[in-house]
Amino acid sequence: MRVWIVEIGEPLPIDAGSRELRCGILTDRLAAAGHEVLWWAATFDHNRKVHRFPESTTLAIKPGLTIRLLHAPAYKRNLSLARIQHNRAIARTFAAEAAQHSTPDLIFCCMPTPELAERCVEIGLRRGVPVIVDVNDIWPESYLSNLPKPLKPAARILLRREFARTRWTFRNATAVTAVSESFLGWALSHAGRGRTPADAVFPLGYPTPSAVAEPELSARIDRLCTAHAIGRDNLIASFVGTFGVSYDLETAVGAAALLAREDHAPIQFVLAGDGDKRPALTTRAGNLPNVTFPGWLSKDEIQTLLQISDIGLAPYALSATQSMPYKPYEYMSAGLPIVSSLPGELEALLSAENIGIQYQAGNAGSLRDAIAYLAANPEERAAMGRRARALFDRRFDAAIVYSGLIEHLERIASAGIVASAPASRAQAAASTP
Repeated sequence: MRVWIVEIGEPLPIDAGSRELRCGILTDRLAAAGHEVLWWAATFDHNRKVHRFPESTTLAIKPGLTIRLLHAPAYKRNLSLARIQHNRAIARTFAAEAAQHSTPDLIFCCMPTPELAERCVEIGLRRGVPVIVDVNDIWPESYLSNLPKPLKPAARILLRREFARTRWTFRNATAVTAVSESFLGWALSHAGRGRTPADAVFPLGYPTPSAVAEPELSARIDRLCTAHAIGRDNLIASFVGTFGVSYDLETAVGAAALLAREDHAPIQFVLAGDGDKRPALTTRAGNLPNVTFPGWLSKDEIQTLLQISDIGLAPYALSATQSMPYKPYEYMSAGLPIVSSLPGELEALLSAENIGIQYQAGNAGSLRDAIAYLAANPEERAAMGRRARALFDRRFDAAIVYSGLIEHLERIASAGIVASAPASRAQAAASTP
């Protein structure tokens, strides 16, 4: 089948040292299964905040996989007017170019962004193509997450058109997939309908780490530890990701400060990545001897870091809107116990499977206690890690997750199901979120 994948925020195969995420894995496996894939992406690198190309560009990645990178103005902050303008420009360009392409058999579009998802559904209705909207985050609710509570009602009114756009999109999509049960429920509540067999949850998952033979592994570890002052004999608690508003890395630094004053075996926090918060975080950490900021790491360096780590940190802010994000699966794949502040489905999973510890978001003492417990109980820490890896192998290996997703998409395409009796814009605007 001919498939359009529409997603503009992930790393691309052309990005040096990048890791495959949801659409990267999906497009690769669709092409390997013999399908013809066109991935609509962006020239702008969302993570590094730089343009890959100065204009729209088409890349033939390999047989069966082409990427069309659409150009739009840059933005510096993820939550900003400039980003909204970027998303709208991409959506306009996509709609114009899509009109010139032959009709695909299926469109798989990620939410976010709402603007692109809306255009995909419009195309699907007009051309009789099934459109699956895949929920990775809850927009426009995410716009409200970091506002003070008294301002949220007014902001919701100002965003009423965005909420109407989201409701119309979900009501008229052929089906909804999501990375978690709570996200699927959120989407169906906006659609105003119950769940059908075409609606399903497929977790983000993560690829099984590739084996690295000795002595290459030892050489990689030596290079990483030397370059970033990581103590081989320390208990290492690692975070890998973007330093954005969803992550409460300030509390991680606070917990490190508490632990630095205590008399026990050395515990080192390795906070790998970059983003808006990095200057303030490095200032906050000051001269703490147990906090290291190695910056962006390549895929191989990340794998090496996790191999020498003892704990995977998932420090989400109180305002975070994620439900089951990438980070826990990545840590599970490395056999690490997870220390997390994210409530809901992830907290329930950690408890049910006994693969980590929950702490209170924003509470440095709570995080300190979780880390200190795992440091003082090495056998339990190792057992949690083993259970985490076993759970990953059973349920969250990308080979399992994305084989299931591809079979699901094939069934929808072969059934020829498309949305019917589209809801009007007025109906969507009039209904409540």
